Amino acid sequence: MDASIINPFLVSTINLFKEMFGIKIENGNPYIAKSNGNHRWDVSGVIGVVGETEGVIVIRFTRTLAFKLLIESGLDDKSMTNTDELIRGMVGEFANIISGNAINSMKNKKVDITVPITIQGENHTISWPAKAPIISVPFTSPYGPFEVQISLT
Repeated sequence: MDASIINPFLVSTINLFKEMFGIKIENGNPYIAKSNGNHRWDVSGVIGVVGETEGVIVIRFTRTLAFKLLIESGLDDKSMTNTDELIRGMVGEFANIISGNAINSMKNKKVDITVPITIQGENHTISWPAKAPIISVPFTSPYGPFEVQISLT
């Protein structure tokens, strides 16, 4: 996979955390992830990419990190009755912002993004495209680790 396709998603992720939370995050070394389960993430924001480049972008969090970000965002529900719904919406919006900003920076490609979906649950699965590897980029933040996974052709 071409770095010119991956880099806009990394830059967009870093900018999101800087602008929304005022925190610096750092990416680790990318690696090829497996498409089966056996992961530590509890919630994933998934967005499709269509056009000249096609595939899936996923941002993955532990529930603990997602909850911390929810509180930091000011969206937390004091009664905690809607926490799962709020986390689902927040993570979906993260996927939307990251993908939208990255796609907008790809001026030479005719691509678009789909409406985000959020998947929750321990060791949940994602139907990855069979045509491309899953490039996983780990990130560290003051609140904990997360990953952005990219599978594009």
